[in-house]
Amino acid sequence: MKRMKLDVSGSKDCDARMNSVDRRSFLAGLGRAGALVAAGSWLETIGYAQARGPARAFLRRSPGRVNFDRRVFGSFLEHLGRAIYTGVYEPGSKFADAKGFRTDVAGEVKNLGVPIIRYPGGNFVSGYKWLDGVGPKSERPTVLDRAWNSLETNQFGTNEFMEWCRLVGTEPLLGLNFGTGTVENAVAYVEYCNVDRGTRWSELRRSHGYDRPHNVRYWCLGNEMDGPWQIGRLQSREYGRKARDAAQQMRVIDPDLKLIACGSSGTFMPTYLTWDREVLEECYDMVDGISLHAYYGNNKEWSGNSTARYLAMNLDMDRHIHEIGAVCDFVRGLKKSAKRLWLSFDEWNVWYRTRDKASTDGKRATAPHLLEEVYNLEDALLVGGFINTLLRNSDRVRVACLAQLVNVIAPLVTNENGVLRQSTYYPYSWALRYASGRVLDVRVESETYPISGAGLQDDFARDGNVPFVDLVATMDEPAGRACVLILNRDLEGEREVVLDWDDIAPTRVLACETLTGPDLKAFNTFDAPRRVVPQSLAPPAAGSHMSFKLPPRSYTVAHLELRV
Repeated sequence: MKRMKLDVSGSKDCDARMNSVDRRSFLAGLGRAGALVAAGSWLETIGYAQARGPARAFLRRSPGRVNFDRRVFGSFLEHLGRAIYTGVYEPGSKFADAKGFRTDVAGEVKNLGVPIIRYPGGNFVSGYKWLDGVGPKSERPTVLDRAWNSLETNQFGTNEFMEWCRLVGTEPLLGLNFGTGTVENAVAYVEYCNVDRGTRWSELRRSHGYDRPHNVRYWCLGNEMDGPWQIGRLQSREYGRKARDAAQQMRVIDPDLKLIACGSSGTFMPTYLTWDREVLEECYDMVDGISLHAYYGNNKEWSGNSTARYLAMNLDMDRHIHEIGAVCDFVRGLKKSAKRLWLSFDEWNVWYRTRDKASTDGKRATAPHLLEEVYNLEDALLVGGFINTLLRNSDRVRVACLAQLVNVIAPLVTNENGVLRQSTYYPYSWALRYASGRVLDVRVESETYPISGAGLQDDFARDGNVPFVDLVATMDEPAGRACVLILNRDLEGEREVVLDWDDIAPTRVLACETLTGPDLKAFNTFDAPRRVVPQSLAPPAAGSHMSFKLPPRSYTVAHLELRV
């Protein structure tokens, strides 16, 4: 859960293990294969071309594409700050049900329809003992969480999370402790959750009042194990062997598990891509996917405090996905494997304001206020861009988690009187409500504007041209519905976007809304919760040729009825 400019002098033990010549030749090999795309041709690889005049999007069915996995709209809850305690769980609150779950939060999450939620961490998981959080609550210990220097009461643990998942209608994605935890402990956790009866750990679960197994399908094999900040940090091949051993034993217990290897913590890491390659060389045949993490912000180091550069950061996410996918395919070739790994982008969000010590040090308190980022309009526009990128790459990205869901860098914030929807709630909710089926083939022609990498952190330091318009579309053929999501990066002017439908005929506009406003820094508060909210946008007549007028600095959704 870090994005920083690392002081590599403090991690020489890592660099010493990495052969720089091998790393350079590896990256050069990927470049020759076309995986690291040259800046001049990058936009073409994701379906964009530079053009003058109104933007134009050509949309058609993709014959080779199946329905995208809605787990790409997942989220994340970590035992961090107020995400759990006073977030989803608060006995004594006027909103609490008999089990202590906040019904106002549960109602918001259920209405969103979040398909999968990662738990319990995050950095927290690398020091977490899952046994501390099960069994009679009166016997659970209060412990010091060393990741966030906070007190953990363990009153909310695995079984409470499973009950809460059923309450809100979501699927669990459980993380395993690969820091202080052993493979034996990880395998025991799977047995506790997934074996019906008759074994040590399944009978322990049953003694705790849960007769039926939880049947958790998706598991993360550790968290950011390459990070110097991580409890129990490992070297790449050491981690890869541990992941392979754990996966092999876990599949004996349940062969249908979906296992996610721990990828590089981010593009800023000195071992980025090399870590992923070396990990996969050890465990490729035993895992199903590999994780990606990234956080973004409008600050001096990443964007040069430029909103224009900031709103192009979803294209950095596109590049990140393509690069990790290329590494997976490189190792697949080395292994001569028939299996194609998918990607799990299980931490992504805007996070840059609450990174100082005061915002990340719990000072040994229970449920301290940590990482409580306040999101404004420009943050919401970029989150919309990230939604577009994830859909655009959903043939490769199977799981993705907005980090996080409640209070901690989150679209939802609680206090004693209710829940606040931050600006970033709205683009996320649109994707969950309207996008379904399969992603359409889209070719966009748009005017562009230049960005410069001068003075930026290395992984953001690139020159290029960015399209003013970013567009994706989905089609749910059985339901006769389509969804179009459009980001207008133009900060000053309205942009016209013409949609040309090839083999699809929209017959009616069911909804058309936009998120925009004159103040990019505007944000919602409990006292003023509607400063940044969607507005109705006058849509064009439905048909094979549709022209939208997008307000400046806006993110827009159109929900359409189709004749297919």
